[in-house]
Amino acid sequence: MTPENRAFIMRRLVLLVPLLLGLTIIVFTMIHLAPGDPALAFISEQSMDPEVVAQVRANLGLDQPLPVQYVIWISHVARFDFGTAYSFNQKPVIELIGDRLPATLVLQSVALLLSLALAVPIGLLSAQRQYSPLDNAATLGAFLGLALPNFWIALLLQLSLAVTLGWLPVSTAGADDPTLGRLRYLIMPTIVLALPTLAVFVRFMRSSMLEVINQDYVTTARAKGLAEPMVMYHHALKNALIPMVTVIGTQLARLLGGAVIVEYIFAWPGLGALAYESILRRDYPVVLALTLLTGAFILIVNVIVDIAYMFVDPRLSFR
Repeated sequence: MTPENRAFIMRRLVLLVPLLLGLTIIVFTMIHLAPGDPALAFISEQSMDPEVVAQVRANLGLDQPLPVQYVIWISHVARFDFGTAYSFNQKPVIELIGDRLPATLVLQSVALLLSLALAVPIGLLSAQRQYSPLDNAATLGAFLGLALPNFWIALLLQLSLAVTLGWLPVSTAGADDPTLGRLRYLIMPTIVLALPTLAVFVRFMRSSMLEVINQDYVTTARAKGLAEPMVMYHHALKNALIPMVTVIGTQLARLLGGAVIVEYIFAWPGLGALAYESILRRDYPVVLALTLLTGAFILIVNVIVDIAYMFVDPRLSFR
């Protein structure tokens, strides 16, 4: 690694600090300016007394000025303490997230791996047979995958595969089933999450392959008499996959955003469903923690992608 690349990595890591601080300010301000009062979630309609509401707000610390609330909150966040949930049996937020995190990680990982496993061969064949029926079908499928909303695909799969045909369970994660039996519950939410990401990967893989197969070194490899599979898989594909590192990092945000709707529709006990439930209950500590951790994760992933790009393609030099 060159000194310029090391300096670039250090700059990116140092820049993370003000970015994360700015993220906390934006997240905290936007959530507290949103309509709705979380204190009302603790009061029944029969006892909607202004004094009771004021007392509940005082107990939750919501009666103080917004800057004071932010300083108190950020001082706890610095110790990785996100407070206690207003609802969910007043469980510590970090424990609540820890309980839901494995389910989301499984769903996201399987969806990402499925997208990559299908996108690479489809994109490769689409580039090799440009403007063929296969290429046109892949292009149409990619556009549909991007255009169709997640919730519509999810409901359609539930209606066809679960209700009409009875092949798959409608929802939940099958916690009471044996390990292999739980795989049935993973199929539909994985398909719904993977489709838009697959569409992006296929289009990008096709474009990358079309650019690579027209390079001089590929023409030279063919001129030397190498077999076409050797040229495609050993020379062209290896270099065409390098830009995919960046695309994978950018698509993680799409996966995380789509998980909120998909997990709720399929009753998948992950962070997406937790976020939806927390928003409905106006549970500020949980919503703040999930939003902040998601934003911080995306920022950190972008830095990791930049660093990984240096190792994947040593020809790059950052100044």
